Amino acid sequence: MYSMNYIGKFIANFREFYNEINGATLTGAIDVVVVEQPDGSFTCSPFHVRFGKLGVLRSRFKVVDLELNGEPLNIHMKLGESGEAFFVEEVGEDEAECA
Repeated sequence: MYSMNYIGKFIANFREFYNEINGATLTGAIDVVVVEQPDGSFTCSPFHVRFGKLGVLRSRFKVVDLELNGEPLNIHMKLGESGEAFFVEEVGEDEAECA
């Protein structure tokens, strides 16, 4: 009888923990659709990737390496304070001036 109460309390506690999960602690991404244009260039749909705070400590100092079909790319992303990944593109002096 005691073991049944223990199992019941465990399940109730797990359910409560699951219901109280904060979205900021979760990891996720959405799929990307890439379409080749008539001129040979590629256009992709918007995408989002986020690393949960529980999985990445001091996230704002991390770099994300990208791979395509298992092959590393020479493109990198950085993580913001909330675990969101974003591209950092170096801009030359000519490009940095606002028109």
